[in-house]
Amino acid sequence: MISLRWNIAGSMVVVLLQLGYTAYTARAVDAHAYGVYAITLTVVPLFGYFANAGLSACVLRSERLTLPFVRAARRLAVVSGSVCFLLVEAVAPVFGSFFHMPDVTFMARLLACVFLVQPSANVTVTAMRRAGAAPMAVLAESLGQAAGVAAAAGLLVCGWNPFALALAQPVAAAVALSVGTAWIARRALPPGPPVRARDLLAPSVFMTSHSLGQFITNNIPLWASGRLLGPGAAGSYSRASLFTGLLLTFLYQGINWAVTPLLAERRAEGLRFDQDVQRTLCAASAVAFTGFGITAGIGPAVLRLLLGPGWEPAVALVPVLSAAAAMTLLCYCGGLIDQVRNAPRALLGTLTVTAVATVAGVAAAAFAHALLLAAVAATAGQGVGHLAQLAAWHRSGLMRAGAALRMHGVHLAVGAALGGAAALGSAERSAAAALGYGLLAILPVVLVCVLLRRWIPVFTVAVAAGMLRSRRSLTSPLRSSAAADPTDPAC
Repeated sequence: MISLRWNIAGSMVVVLLQLGYTAYTARAVDAHAYGVYAITLTVVPLFGYFANAGLSACVLRSERLTLPFVRAARRLAVVSGSVCFLLVEAVAPVFGSFFHMPDVTFMARLLACVFLVQPSANVTVTAMRRAGAAPMAVLAESLGQAAGVAAAAGLLVCGWNPFALALAQPVAAAVALSVGTAWIARRALPPGPPVRARDLLAPSVFMTSHSLGQFITNNIPLWASGRLLGPGAAGSYSRASLFTGLLLTFLYQGINWAVTPLLAERRAEGLRFDQDVQRTLCAASAVAFTGFGITAGIGPAVLRLLLGPGWEPAVALVPVLSAAAAMTLLCYCGGLIDQVRNAPRALLGTLTVTAVATVAGVAAAAFAHALLLAAVAATAGQGVGHLAQLAAWHRSGLMRAGAALRMHGVHLAVGAALGGAAALGSAERSAAAALGYGLLAILPVVLVCVLLRRWIPVFTVAVAAGMLRSRRSLTSPLRSSAAADPTDPAC
């Protein structure tokens, strides 16, 4: 629980930094220039999946963290990162030609510098978390983000616009790596047998390929927008996607860091983790639908306040991309479950149907020449992918699909009520007033949810896990025990 609190606190700091940085760059960089950066930010990280080589996931899931293991992972990260840096420097002109944006070439070469430090930084910070040093890991990442944002903003002020945007990530990674390296030098990690590169690469090749497939699928709508509708459309889509993506990353990382080690330990001990899986999905469902329901309702007002005038197309995309982020969170959490239970066919099946549905939706958006339909395609693709996960779990006996859908339905109703109230409260008001009225409008819905909390599955799970206390659980232990299954139709 201490580690989870530190991870959440660190993620909140990063989100606040990114929101402030977004507000500044929206006024310092126009939509066309930001579109160039947005395109670069989606093509260069393709190489990042090979640079990182799945090493962070390998470190996080390691049964025993030793000094030779960490050293081998860091050495491999340096080699793979350097190779990817050289590759991007060589192929950068291809990116500029494909998107008909010459500035993408120089931007890509600048952003490629991140590969010289980020793979090693990721391995180091992950090792800190795996060793139980969550506070130091949070400190390293927060200092890195602050330094990266400050460096990029300072260069923008000096007139290096928009290319200074590409230096925020390399600077952030370099600072995080420096702090992490100092921690490892002072920390006495236990010794162990020598670790070869092949020992690290073998288990991570599949997950690297799978993550790369997810990245490509998620960015198809943005690429199509930039290629067919121009850099202005790509910039608007990217701004709205970044806004919802900050919350998505914050929530997913918290769930990943808390759930993956727990499920991995239970599986290593030969214990059944069906109940943990059900609780994980219930928590993800509640967080996704309620969190992004509120974002869909009040997010347009927040984005108007952050970005200022001239970004109306981005503001209009927020409700749809909030729905896409909710489905992405569910799909990603389902992927965590399939990773831990070692179900590669299920992972590939989910990725395949998600990609096919997304491509079909993007084709329809291209035919209609409508940016909004590209966002709808992202939502539909992730939704179909999660349905494929539920079908696979139902067939394997891990979870009943019908009960899981009813659980999603309750949380969706709560999220829709919260989002609808926020939208009504903020309608036809100035940006600053809309934010206040939107937050005020959701209070009656929150009160109703509190009164009806025993009908909400996530409350049942929280009581069963001991996170909340219920009068019924105090007077009826049998009921508390029965509430442990969030997919129980009685929930």
